This record gives sequence, structure tokens and C-alpha cells, in this order.
Amino acid sequence: MEWIFDGIGTAIITLIFGLLTGGTIGYRIGIKKTNKVNQKQKAKDNASQIQVGRDYNDK
Repeated sequence: MEWIFDGIGTAIITLIFGLLTGGTIGYRIGIKKTNKVNQKQKAKDNASQIQVGRDYNDK
């Protein structure tokens, strides 16, 4: 019966290491994938304009 419990410590360490590594990599990927939208306004202030392209606020 002891052989069942021999790998539990290693499995727990591997699980914790995997969660930390995966979380760190996922966080870095999520930070780099921010939507960077460059907009230029050709009209003066208080002008009526339309948006062409994707609406990034409505996901």
C-alpha cells in the first residue's frame, strides 16, 4: 500500500509549480494582448463623427 502514497508529495509540488508557472505566463500574455486603438480626429471639437471598424468596448 505504501507505493500508492510515494508519489503524492511529488504530485503536489508539481501541481503547485505548474499553477504558478501557468498563471505567470497567462498573466503576461493577457497583459500584452491589450487592445491598442489609435484614433485621429479630423474635425473640430463638438463635431458629429461616425466610427468605422470594430467597436472595442462591446465584446
